[in-house]
Amino acid sequence: MPINSDKPHLWKADVARSIKVYNDYFLRYSPDAFGKKCIILTKEILTAFENTGNVKIRQLAALKRWLLRQGYKQIVLDAADNLDAMPPGTFSISPASSSEKKRPAVTISSVCVVNPVRTRKHGHPIAIEVKSSGNATNSLRMHKKDARKFTQFKERNGENVRFILLFCGYFDPGYLGYIGAEGIDWVWEHRLDDLTAI
Repeated sequence: MPINSDKPHLWKADVARSIKVYNDYFLRYSPDAFGKKCIILTKEILTAFENTGNVKIRQLAALKRWLLRQGYKQIVLDAADNLDAMPPGTFSISPASSSEKKRPAVTISSVCVVNPVRTRKHGHPIAIEVKSSGNATNSLRMHKKDARKFTQFKERNGENVRFILLFCGYFDPGYLGYIGAEGIDWVWEHRLDDLTAI
């Protein structure tokens, strides 16, 4: 059952809220730069901010806190472990990984694999990749890469493993429509409680 990909009536409000969360991070960690009106400096800081992965680290930390509050237990998975063998109610956060099935390989940034507490009879783990974007133009350029990543992830881990993106920042409704059509679902950092639907 989709979480957000089938709810286009929520997309614009979610984009606005996600941009606010992203900008709040920026204001908190670079207040002097944000206060200046210099466009060049702002672009440089946004690039550095994205490249350091600070937002993604905070996204993973927020996701981990949410999962622990829901009663999940963190475990360590080896890259060779069978995701379907994860006990229900567990999660594992792994560093970036790459798909080796096709060339060129696609790198998936930090992923949290969750096996839901209420695993259905034929339930399967869910992989959640964190994504942040400092502007809508970047998000529109990512759609083909994300679709390819989704395909290669399924090839590597099996058709039954679900793949969800965890967003923070600028994600245009056009981008959301494209990835939704590709079968990719998502949750927003500002609304992690949507994960209760998994």
